[in-house]
Amino acid sequence: MQRRLAFVILGLLIGPAAAAVTPFLAREADAMREFFYVGGSYLETENGHLFANQMYVEKLTPLKLRQPYPVVFIHGQAQTGTNWLNKPDGGRGWASYFLDQGYTVYILDQTERARSPWNPTGNTTLSTYTAEIIEQRFTAPGAFNLWPQAALHTQWPGTGLMGDPIFDEYYASNVPFQSNTVVQQTKMQLAGRALLNKTGPAVLIAHSQGGLMPWVVADVAPNFVKAIISIEPTGPPFVEAIFSSTKARPWGLTDIPLTYYPPPTNSTAPLETQEVVNNSSGLATCIIQASPARQLVNLKNIPVLLETSEASYHALYDGCTYQFLEQAGVHVEWLKLAEAGIHGNGHLQFMEKNSNIIAAVLEAWVKKNVS
Repeated sequence: MQRRLAFVILGLLIGPAAAAVTPFLAREADAMREFFYVGGSYLETENGHLFANQMYVEKLTPLKLRQPYPVVFIHGQAQTGTNWLNKPDGGRGWASYFLDQGYTVYILDQTERARSPWNPTGNTTLSTYTAEIIEQRFTAPGAFNLWPQAALHTQWPGTGLMGDPIFDEYYASNVPFQSNTVVQQTKMQLAGRALLNKTGPAVLIAHSQGGLMPWVVADVAPNFVKAIISIEPTGPPFVEAIFSSTKARPWGLTDIPLTYYPPPTNSTAPLETQEVVNNSSGLATCIIQASPARQLVNLKNIPVLLETSEASYHALYDGCTYQFLEQAGVHVEWLKLAEAGIHGNGHLQFMEKNSNIIAAVLEAWVKKNVS
């Protein structure tokens, strides 16, 4: 099913902070818009057939197409595709930036999220984030100092606290999400492959929990992924950090199987591990594979950019993710924004005051590494 509509995209805010942020409203990029669903199937229930596990996708085509490959934006946990549209302060989002550079842009809502319907058979449970978690981790970390770099956060527009109109506008967009990581990654792998079968080869730009999805999608569709930009992906390998220390992601990057060579023989603990010194500031040690490391053979020919901001909690452990990727044979570069002269950003950098400066750096990397 596909519906098409041509119009000029304009920044439009209708939430609780609309009146307060309207003075900062910026015109979004001119584009042709259409939307469609990919993936999913009919499920038989006692009351009849229902359709489930489909993924909503929005396609924005610039009026002057100048780039050979489209960009697919993948949002993070409790988020939707609106992450990439106009920002909560009314400023232009990354969708507009990449449209202005001549890219076709695809924006999705992850399966069982927002416009991608919840499985009607009641598969596992929904979860969401409280406003307090958003304040502490994303929009006002300097007020709580839960990690050393938090005090460096300066780029969120407004206080980042409840009652601030920009915070309220952003938090109003947060939605419930599938709480089972195995279920979510499995469904996103299927839907992501279906999307790339429709779009053709594309560049994947993903954030946070969504940063896991390029690994699982590229693993089953490597010829359709021209490059991956993973912005502070969920990590580090094998274990949670900062807010928890529980074991996680037994396949290193993911909770579901990836293609390694030699193939693992134990599905419960597929990878032998070792603890090593962290090569960057942050966590003292990282968990990576024991040597000789199994190789991620379906990712080895895809250029990957791992990107980390200065003030985010990811500054403590993205170095472990980088070590793991490099050890597994992935052609990966690690961009630390502070080392590129971009300071003060947190985890939601694409909504922050200097977001277009960051977008320009990422787009330059795409042009350099995609042919």
